[in-house]
Amino acid sequence: MTLSEGKEIISESLQMVKEQNCFFILNDLREATVELSTMEIYELPKMILDTFASSRLSVYRLKRAFVAAKEWADSKFFETVTLNRGQSVKFFVDIDEARKWLSGT
Repeated sequence: MTLSEGKEIISESLQMVKEQNCFFILNDLREATVELSTMEIYELPKMILDTFASSRLSVYRLKRAFVAAKEWADSKFFETVTLNRGQSVKFFVDIDEARKWLSGT
């Protein structure tokens, strides 16, 4: 996954949130290879904030779970940067655990 693909995912997520009025997002990255620099990872939460704000939607209502095939080296960094910006996100290697976290069960 490159930055341009990440931007596309953000845009598609925004459309789904608007269409479904659902603020719970499960991103399945189990078959993805993430190719983002540290700076791009750092900027992602702001890009998400700006994209949602431009559509008058609050990114702070989102709850996002990311599932990877194995522990991604930068997942904790992305998680920390995102949480520090007040957004709700968590990485998982088990999709069922991600679903449970999203549903609050």
